[in-house]
Amino acid sequence: MQQALLILTVLLAVFSIGFAEQPAAGADFYVATSGNDGSAGTKEKPFATLTRAQEAVRQRVVAGLGADVTVLIRGGTYALAEPLTYGPDDSGTAAHSITYAAYPKETVIVSGGAKIAGWKKGEGEVWTARMPGVAEGTWYFRQLYVNGQRASRARTPNGDADQPCWQLKGASLSDDLKTHTYQFEPAQVKQWRNLTDVECVVFGNWATTRKRFETIDPATGTAEMAGPHAKPHDAMAPAAGRWFYIENAFEELDQPGEWYLDRQTGTLSYWPRTGEDLTTAEVVAPRLTRLLEVTGTAERPVRNLHFRGLRFEHADWTPPQGGYLGIQACHFATGTAWSGNPWGRIDAAISWNWADSCSFEDGAVAHLGGCGIELVAGCSNDTVEGNEVFDISGNGTMLGGPSDEAEVPKHCRLANNHVHACGLDYHGAVGMWTGFAQQAVIAHNLVHDLPYSGISLGWQWNPEPTAARENTVEYNHISDVMKRLGDGGGIYTLGFQPGTVLRGNHIHDVARSGYAQAAPNNGMFIDEGSRGFLFEGNVIYRTSAEPVRFNQCGRDWHEWKDNHFGGVFPAPGRLGSGLACDGSSAHLEVPNAPELEPEQLTVEAWIQLPEFPAGGDARKWIVNKNRNEWEQGHYGLVLDEDRAGAYLNIGGGQDNSYSAWGPEGQLTPNDWHHLAMTYDGATLRVYLDGSEVGSEAINKPRVPGSTPLDIGRRQDGYTYFKGVIDEVRVYSRALSTDDLKARFAQPVTLTDPKAESGLSGYWNFDDLSDETKALQELAAKAGLEPKYRGRLHDEALRG
Repeated sequence: MQQALLILTVLLAVFSIGFAEQPAAGADFYVATSGNDGSAGTKEKPFATLTRAQEAVRQRVVAGLGADVTVLIRGGTYALAEPLTYGPDDSGTAAHSITYAAYPKETVIVSGGAKIAGWKKGEGEVWTARMPGVAEGTWYFRQLYVNGQRASRARTPNGDADQPCWQLKGASLSDDLKTHTYQFEPAQVKQWRNLTDVECVVFGNWATTRKRFETIDPATGTAEMAGPHAKPHDAMAPAAGRWFYIENAFEELDQPGEWYLDRQTGTLSYWPRTGEDLTTAEVVAPRLTRLLEVTGTAERPVRNLHFRGLRFEHADWTPPQGGYLGIQACHFATGTAWSGNPWGRIDAAISWNWADSCSFEDGAVAHLGGCGIELVAGCSNDTVEGNEVFDISGNGTMLGGPSDEAEVPKHCRLANNHVHACGLDYHGAVGMWTGFAQQAVIAHNLVHDLPYSGISLGWQWNPEPTAARENTVEYNHISDVMKRLGDGGGIYTLGFQPGTVLRGNHIHDVARSGYAQAAPNNGMFIDEGSRGFLFEGNVIYRTSAEPVRFNQCGRDWHEWKDNHFGGVFPAPGRLGSGLACDGSSAHLEVPNAPELEPEQLTVEAWIQLPEFPAGGDARKWIVNKNRNEWEQGHYGLVLDEDRAGAYLNIGGGQDNSYSAWGPEGQLTPNDWHHLAMTYDGATLRVYLDGSEVGSEAINKPRVPGSTPLDIGRRQDGYTYFKGVIDEVRVYSRALSTDDLKARFAQPVTLTDPKAESGLSGYWNFDDLSDETKALQELAAKAGLEPKYRGRLHDEALRG
């Protein structure tokens, strides 16, 4: 009924437009939430809807544009009954543009959602609301937003639990693809109500699988998943040991911020967060999948159409009946096997095809259940710039699709966008994806907080020629990526793309979660068939594995100029700056010197760990000299998981390696700790936060070694420290317990190191080397350009 009324209003407006008074100077038409579609569309008498403004503009197009046309939209929320759709009849010309823009300094939200009211207090902490259309089968949604914040579908284990995922006991798919069985621990499952709406999300290597339950036996933990089924890639297939979580089960609604929609009764249940009052809160659920479409044809592309300063929010996307079998970057299987074509792709809220010289600028795309914005077939000379793209279930931006030479996007620019918090439901998503494209420019974007790769470029898994070529990915600032999955990087590439340039990108803090599979995560992952690139002036550090990795391609397939991989960069320290160590390459090496080989010694440092070291050998050397603990003259201040320790070798070999260790459980992540080791010629002691925690009697004089001193890795390169190190000192005497208590209680930076008794070496990381300063200057060129930084929150990231 609402849609019918909207169409009727538009038709009436079309008949009356010829008699409308002329709009006021400054814009051709105005829109306001307080307006009336039967009015003239002037500043004083604005239209009420964007659709009505579109009809008014279309009349100008039909009459023949003699000037640019501008529609100014006053601040407020414009709820859509159907997507905004622009075609050739809405097009500008080569000479004259059409622009829909937010009124200066006002916020315009174009929403595909519906506000939810009528909340009532239910059982316990839960509130409920009746949702018209849900029980009737005309509306169902997968996202919910409360006061602009995404709520979580009721799940187990909870998303903020110490262990937010569990591991499958097993899984099997029958040869005829009719039965897909998952095996859980019995304590992990229940006979949930509305079982076929409950979903299991399983982490593969670089994508996820999302399947609904068909049956469950809680006594044995055996479940049959709902079909139809497809044969997955081995790297993504649910299997024993793969991590998973279960969501959309009413019985798991057990903490603030969780919700559940009962398809049978139409009841929405929500547990409010602290401070939320559902009698006044703005609660929104999406009704639409698409918010904005620009669709021309090869013969009649949409030209010179622009959207400026508009926020598009609240869209949903529903997976196929058989679930979501992820392939890569929000593409999924639609047939009986992952390799079967055509692949599906998660819908974007904003989608353009055959758009020429159009733009989407200075706006936002947010709160979406699918992907953000895509430029697909036949797009050329289009610009997406100055936008915030965030809180998105899938990819942030997408460029490309068809592989045909005539249809690939050409000369498109995606620049100065702040892309973050994507892949919230489909964890194989990337921040910015480009498939087959020509002469695209992906530049000066700020990309972070992602479960998989930051920027993905290319879409063929071999070095055969395609339509992709001459693309440029430059001066992007990418960090805090690969937070859930594996086998990706800050930048990920595929395929032969001659003339393509990757220049000046600043990549750091590439994570590796405990839920990733075996493949490593890198600053840049140059994957299958990647060929013909120029890599120039890129800066990469603090990556969980090698800064650059190659798979089924080689370094010599590309050209390399002035790149800086694994450099030493400062971070906020205990006092001033500290040494940021990435666990894979960043460290400081000090040349051998006699003063670093005293007979008696003290080594001390402040450290901050993001997490405890783990693995088969969890030892990490903070400060050490002379290769390793079996080497003559070695001394090392070390960690082993959550305990402090020290090594000293006098005599060489394994039998002459001595160590002292503190107890477990005394270190905490993200806190600063003071560690020290001393040797007075008799006893090796280790200290933590001013207290002696371990000792070993040796009673031998030290014998000097001859190799460098390293900070941030074992000196022979066996293992690297991950965290921040500050205020490192080496003394030619054994400091007393009182001395070290005082250092911990009142840390100070030495202003006159020469006056410090017995000080042999001092590194506070406040004075940067010329090389480090040069790298910082290079990295500073990346990310948002200055005019965009304040509005798009560049301060949210510090390199």
